[in-house]
Amino acid sequence: MADFSRINTETAHQLWEAGTARFVDIRDERSFAAGHIPRSLRLTDANVVEFLDSLEDDEAVVVVCYHGNSSQGAAQYLAHQGIEQVSSLDGGFTAWGQLFPEAVERG
Repeated sequence: MADFSRINTETAHQLWEAGTARFVDIRDERSFAAGHIPRSLRLTDANVVEFLDSLEDDEAVVVVCYHGNSSQGAAQYLAHQGIEQVSSLDGGFTAWGQLFPEAVERG
C-alpha cells in the first residue's frame, strides 16, 4: 500500500530552495491568498485531477495545511493516487511562516 512521509520544516525549505519538490497547499482560499509558500499551488477537489496529470513520474510533492494535521490525510490520498514521493509538512504553514518569514508570499 502506498504511504506518505512526514517532513520537517527545515528539510522542506531545502527542497523548496533547490526546486526539487512541488508544494501544494490545501488551506482555504482566503488563507492561501493572505499568505503562502511561493510557487505553491492551492490544491482543491476542483483541480486535483489536473494536478495529478501534470506531475512527472518521479516528482516529489510536499503537502501543506495550517498545522500539519490535515495535510497527512491529503498526502495519504495523493500516495494512493500513485505519487511515490509525497510528504506532509510537519507544523504546516504556521511553522513555515515562523521559521522562514522571508519565504512567504503575502496577498
